[in-house]
Amino acid sequence: MAGFGGRAVSDFFSGGGRGRACGGGPVAALCVEGDGFLSGGEPRAVDGLWFFRGVIVGFLGTALPRMLSSFALTAGEAWVSLGLYLTMAGAYVRWKIVLGDELFLVWIGFFALGGAVRFWKRKDTPPPGFVLVLLGLLCAAAGAALAIADADADEARFAALQHLLSYQGFVLFPILGVGAFILPRFFGMPSSHDMAESRRPTAGWLRKAGAALGVAAAILTSFFIEAAGWHRVGPAVRFAAVLGYIVVEIPVFRAAAVKNAFSGVLKVAFALLLAGFAGGVVYPGYRVALLHLTLVGGFAAVTFAVATRVMFGHSGNLALMSKPNRWLWVALGTMWFAMITRISGDFLPKIRFSHYAYGAVLWIIGVLIWAWKALGKVTVKDAED
Repeated sequence: MAGFGGRAVSDFFSGGGRGRACGGGPVAALCVEGDGFLSGGEPRAVDGLWFFRGVIVGFLGTALPRMLSSFALTAGEAWVSLGLYLTMAGAYVRWKIVLGDELFLVWIGFFALGGAVRFWKRKDTPPPGFVLVLLGLLCAAAGAALAIADADADEARFAALQHLLSYQGFVLFPILGVGAFILPRFFGMPSSHDMAESRRPTAGWLRKAGAALGVAAAILTSFFIEAAGWHRVGPAVRFAAVLGYIVVEIPVFRAAAVKNAFSGVLKVAFALLLAGFAGGVVYPGYRVALLHLTLVGGFAAVTFAVATRVMFGHSGNLALMSKPNRWLWVALGTMWFAMITRISGDFLPKIRFSHYAYGAVLWIIGVLIWAWKALGKVTVKDAED
């Protein structure tokens, strides 16, 4: 993406990672208090959603105009978006949770408006799996709206559904939708979602989009089932739907041609993503703890891995991805060790809070290792960009 606006978007994309590292202090505090990273504690978006929101919206701001063959995000739009993001994050840090949710709705509305204009002026149709990306953004907006609705209520009527939409739907749908398009190419395989340029959806596009919407319907249904108190059935339906989509559309477990740190990390991350859902079925009493397999081991690890690939690619360092890159294993391995430490706390109640604290410290170390090796690529511009 040419111009200053493109560089601003690239910086904004990496800002999610920076926010994650800088958010280590709040993470440690939350873990010591027993809320834990992404465990559904009240100050939920101070760190976890702050990170995912920055990365997902930043990625879409860079990628969506290209996929639509439309005009790029302008510098003004990028700076307004970054300002709204930082203002939202500041509200959460000051424990102004409702204000933060309201600012998030303004920010996502601003982003959606820009996306709608580009969609109207597009020369191409986005990949069919991107209907899932749209659903992810709708889950995020719905989750924030439900949190606002519950803020002044005597009883949190929508808390369970709000957490499922905000933490799982918002991140899971973009991973599946974007993953079906870009991950096969990362593994040296063709993507069935990479179609010939056409402004109008083709029959093949409609079939793929319809299949994606069918999976999305099953996942959304599982959210309502779990929110209604069926804590085994909901995750079971979700596990089956997600596994089916991955097997058919994302060749992460089938790809053998590419064997490097990047592909290995993704294989482990998707396995952990599924393990978190399965764990909730087998041990529903520990579903919050085991869900960290999905949220941290899966969602966060996939995000860091794809962010690494995008940063290396946009900086002209794509050839480095074929190197051993043992540092990526070290960084993600440290994060996974942090996840295990956090989960073990719920199984060892006498030393629970110390495990929460150790997990938070290990997480920060893993993120700092990743930032040290990856974020430097943000300042390098690809000669072909």
